[in-house]
Amino acid sequence: MRNKFLIFTLAVLLFSFGLSAQINTSSPYSRFGIGEIANQNLGRSNGMGGISTGLRLPFEINTVNPASYSAIPSKVFLFQVGINAQRTDYSTSNTEAKNYDFNLASINAAFRVNKYWNMSFGLSPVSNVGYKIESFDTISNGNYSVPFKTVYIGEGGISKIYIGNSLSYKGLAVGFNAGYYFGTLSRRTESLLSDGSYQSYLKDVEDLKIKDFRFRLGMQYSDSIFKKITYTIGGFFENKGDLNADNIKFTRRSFSLNGETTLTDTIISDTIKSGTIGMPMSYGFGFTIVTKQFLFGADMKASNWKDVLIFKEKKNYLTNSSRFSAGVEYTNDYTSKNFFKTINFRMGGYYGNTNLFLNNTQIKDMGVNFGIGIPTKIGTKINIAFGVGQRGTTNNNLISERYYTIKLNLNLTDRWFIRRKFF
Repeated sequence: MRNKFLIFTLAVLLFSFGLSAQINTSSPYSRFGIGEIANQNLGRSNGMGGISTGLRLPFEINTVNPASYSAIPSKVFLFQVGINAQRTDYSTSNTEAKNYDFNLASINAAFRVNKYWNMSFGLSPVSNVGYKIESFDTISNGNYSVPFKTVYIGEGGISKIYIGNSLSYKGLAVGFNAGYYFGTLSRRTESLLSDGSYQSYLKDVEDLKIKDFRFRLGMQYSDSIFKKITYTIGGFFENKGDLNADNIKFTRRSFSLNGETTLTDTIISDTIKSGTIGMPMSYGFGFTIVTKQFLFGADMKASNWKDVLIFKEKKNYLTNSSRFSAGVEYTNDYTSKNFFKTINFRMGGYYGNTNLFLNNTQIKDMGVNFGIGIPTKIGTKINIAFGVGQRGTTNNNLISERYYTIKLNLNLTDRWFIRRKFF
């Protein structure tokens, strides 16, 4: 128990560090909509292409399909924390750049309440905004010209605190997640006009503060074939909805001559409107097949972003998204006393159309994953996944992103409600 407490403390420290120091994303594509949609996959799923809808495991927490909580056995408490690190190489038709991101994937817990009822709760990101784009231009009037620089900066994101429940009877399980969504999407534009000793500076900041609830329903059915093969089919559904939001705007301009500011004026500093940010109808289907040594699964997920409104305005850059995933896991012998025979080896891939339609092009995202699961004697499992992916293209004046990821997931299992015997 002492060793488990140390692991738990380490996980909480990692979680706290992640909240204070994480750099969620540096993708220019996070400039649009609510930002870059966060990956909700955990643990084993990360090493198998992101399969999750039909994934049902007794010692893993799968928040994508809340029906899966019912697989957690009695007298067991599960705690998970995930950390992601990513390098991204950006390229256009004439430039290249790279960046490094670090973020908290999620923190989750789950346990069985009684024979038919299981619960889970936790915190995870929904979307991330993080970019810095510089533009240089010249303002001309006859023979007179002045250099003009504009910087576009975005920060923040949306997170959710959720509580989930799952009910099961024989092979059928249903569940739901109730999540409280909150966060700030901050976007600012800084413009500088410079002509020798004279400078004009304009700063425009727009914050969207979001706070509201959203629900997800899930279903799974499991059975066996020939008592050797177990299969699970599953699905999830989220209805189209709106998140309450406040649009806060701040605009300031200043002028300087010979390096000294001569005038500073705040033009706007107020909540200019309150309204809603639309969230799409989302759904997914998937299955897994489990044998003594193999686990194989495949998923399809989709979201109808084309129908959503942001402050009653339809954005022409949003379109429907979809994603297909498949993966496999191999374990030599779960019950062996040989440590190396109990390690899980995983691989998978995915292909998807994102929710962005820019310059007459739908942005695609594809990649492959590899992973291992390392069990320990103190009831903790360490899941590590490596991935390489490609998002976007250099065609039509767009940006191509080649990214390399390392995902670490710590899974702590502890026994509850065990009557101790003393002699």
